[in-house]
Amino acid sequence: MPRTHSGEGIFFTSKAGDMFTLDSFGQMLVINNLTHDISARHTPVVKRGTRVILKIKTDSDRHLNDIFKKYTNINDDSDYGFDKTEIRVKLYTSGGVHISRSQARRILKDLEKFKVILLDFENVPLVGQAFVDEIYRVFQNAHPDILIQEENMSEGVRFMVERAKNEARKK
Repeated sequence: MPRTHSGEGIFFTSKAGDMFTLDSFGQMLVINNLTHDISARHTPVVKRGTRVILKIKTDSDRHLNDIFKKYTNINDDSDYGFDKTEIRVKLYTSGGVHISRSQARRILKDLEKFKVILLDFENVPLVGQAFVDEIYRVFQNAHPDILIQEENMSEGVRFMVERAKNEARKK
C-alpha cells in the first residue's frame, strides 16, 4: 500500500454517485453507476490539474454503508478490510471473445491482494479453454485462499467455467 494514501477514498466515492468523472492531464475516466458502465478516453488538456465531478440525484436511494458492505468480505475471520473486488470481463474485450491466457492474466493483474474476486460475465458470449484454465487452475492454484465468484454467465461461459473448475480439481 502506498505510504500516503490507499486510493480507497476515490474508489468508494466513484461508487457513491450516479455518475463519477475523473479528468486529469488528458485522461478521462467516467463511471456510470446507473448503467453499470465504465469508459476511459483521451481528452484535450485545457488546464493542468485534476477535475472530479460527482453527480447524484437528490432522491437517490444509494447508501454508503451498502457500498462499503459490497466491497468488504465480512466473515468470521474478516478484518473488515477492503478485500473484495468486482471485474467486469466485458470491459477487457477488444473486438472478440476471451480465448487466451494473456487476456486472463491482464484481467487478473494485481488481484492477488483481494480475498474475493467477482467476475461479471455480462454480455460475454463465450470464453476459451486457455482463458478459463489460466483463471481457475493456474491463478487459483497460485492463490488458493482467494475465492473466485462469477455472475451473469451465458450458457457457453458457464460450461467453460465449470469444465475448468472440474479439471482443476482433478490435478
